[in-house]
Amino acid sequence: MKKIWAILLYILIFNFSFSKVVEYEVDIAYTEVNFTGNPIKAMTLNGGIPGPTLEFTEGDILRVTFNNHMDVETSIHWHGLLVPNDQDGVPYLNTPPILPGTSFTYEIPLIQSGTYWYHSHTGLQEQRGVYGGIVIHPKEKKESMTEYVVVLSDWTDESPEQVLINLKKDGDYYALKKGRVQSWEQVIKNRAVKERLMGSLMRMGPMDLSDVGYDAFFINGQKNIYLQNIAKGTPVKLRVINAAASTYFNLSYSKGDMKIVAADGLDVVPVDKSKLLIGVAETYDIVVDAGGSLTASAQDGTGYAMLHTGNMNMMPTDAMEMEESDMQSMNSMNSMESAHYDFLRSEKSTEYSSGLDERVVQLNLTGDMDRYVWTFNNKALTESDKILVRKGEKVRFILKNETMMRHPLHLHGHFFRVINNNGPNSPLKHTVDIPPMQTVEIEFLAQEEKDWFFHCHNLYHMKTGMSRIVSYDSENLSKDLSSKLSWDRRWFYKGYISGATNYSDINITAFNSKNTLSLMGEASYEGEHDMDIQYGRYINRNLSLITGFNFEEGEDGEVDNRGFVGVEYLLSLLIESEVKIYDDGDLETDFSSELQLTDRLQFNWELNTDGEYLLELEYRYRKWISFMANVHSEYDEGVGIKINF
Repeated sequence: MKKIWAILLYILIFNFSFSKVVEYEVDIAYTEVNFTGNPIKAMTLNGGIPGPTLEFTEGDILRVTFNNHMDVETSIHWHGLLVPNDQDGVPYLNTPPILPGTSFTYEIPLIQSGTYWYHSHTGLQEQRGVYGGIVIHPKEKKESMTEYVVVLSDWTDESPEQVLINLKKDGDYYALKKGRVQSWEQVIKNRAVKERLMGSLMRMGPMDLSDVGYDAFFINGQKNIYLQNIAKGTPVKLRVINAAASTYFNLSYSKGDMKIVAADGLDVVPVDKSKLLIGVAETYDIVVDAGGSLTASAQDGTGYAMLHTGNMNMMPTDAMEMEESDMQSMNSMNSMESAHYDFLRSEKSTEYSSGLDERVVQLNLTGDMDRYVWTFNNKALTESDKILVRKGEKVRFILKNETMMRHPLHLHGHFFRVINNNGPNSPLKHTVDIPPMQTVEIEFLAQEEKDWFFHCHNLYHMKTGMSRIVSYDSENLSKDLSSKLSWDRRWFYKGYISGATNYSDINITAFNSKNTLSLMGEASYEGEHDMDIQYGRYINRNLSLITGFNFEEGEDGEVDNRGFVGVEYLLSLLIESEVKIYDDGDLETDFSSELQLTDRLQFNWELNTDGEYLLELEYRYRKWISFMANVHSEYDEGVGIKINF
């Protein structure tokens, strides 16, 4: 047995000693860009967004040096590549960060072929431009047809950090900008009252296709690309990479079906599809006949980019109109795409040996859109242990999505089987889309070592807690490491101040994934004051524990100070309830809710067991300012203005 291993080791060393070393040098630097009419400081690779496509041949040794010319640290992860653990590129987990003014050289023996990509795994830099494509040509097979790399991306003029701050204030912050406010006006127009009511009874909000209001969507950094000097009808392979931070794209081709020949870098049995939903971080190789246009439409219908193939100086008007129409029809199927990837069939059996030990890991995809917290099993990364696996095991993840959003999950350093209707020929992938309220099972052979990141590839979901570490070493996860990989313990704040003709009030809240500190107060113009200082401990999206103090002053100047403990609980129909027990023995229960009537008009109501109530109409003029009219049981009627911050 030792002799066999020695021979295999000799062959491996012999092969790589004669491997071709392919080198690149890439500068990561700040560059001013202007995609929308506003000059923005972006992060670029060799001056561009996306970065250069890195091309290799299977069996080569990748040697790429990244020079960090910025004043912050950065990193590069090789998405989908099977790499030595210390080359994976997750800073502080398995590869050192690239510090400002320094360089780092990655060196990786390439044992695979296909379409992959690379991106920063530091902070939110991926959204700012640090990504690019990878093509590894097969060693034995020469491609005869024309190829083109198609890198899809989303762009916002806001800093990604500000985007996250806005989402933390309100998970639906960008709905108005996108024209996607899910109001009762729209529910009635779409004849979906029953569906909305059923969801509300189950304490589920409406399905959300995306979080961020983007300013543009690109193919290779442009809204429109024209591939010239390709004869119409000539087969073209498009290597499509979804490098967006949080956008799913619907793909279609104006001249008919697209032939899918590879998924996540690996060949599949060719299959024709008229439409294809590509999740964040997935790649597909598709073959089309030149002379048409590929449309990549954002799943939420807020924009698109196009690639035109064949000899054409400009896209004919009727073709462009067809693409617009096609985009609209594609958006109608937004959330209808199946979960089990049944159209993908591996060319060979992907089953593992039946004699292997099996480990089953149940991961429920959980979250709270109001607090913008995304988790596994209701725990963010900083609250969890590592997922321990043993070398030689077959590991099965049961992924149950309990949220109303899609989540593209990626496992570093491994390919996994996505169990579908093709049984033994279920496809191998490195990223899997989990649709709302559905369950997907994946399994992989544990044959690596050390620690590997597993996370949602929606950048903002990952950073707010939806990630884990798969470890071959230990279950223990240090708080220092987890806090560097996830921002779920970071503190954010939000609040408002309002002034009306009958009374004024204020609400200021500081919060992270588990804790809330609030100051809430109201005052009449007759000298009445009521203020709560409150601490809340978040348990899950339905339940929080609270404690605090209430300070109340009447018109006569009499002051009443009381402490309290209680709970906040979300009831059916998305009614928020709050039960408080005061130190004098009083028990008070409050109920409240918000009903979005139109895109800008909202009805707010509050009621408690002391008979106090508030009925209010709020018109959102801008995100930061609202006009309101109310009826309050204590302060009569009034009109006023609210400033949100």
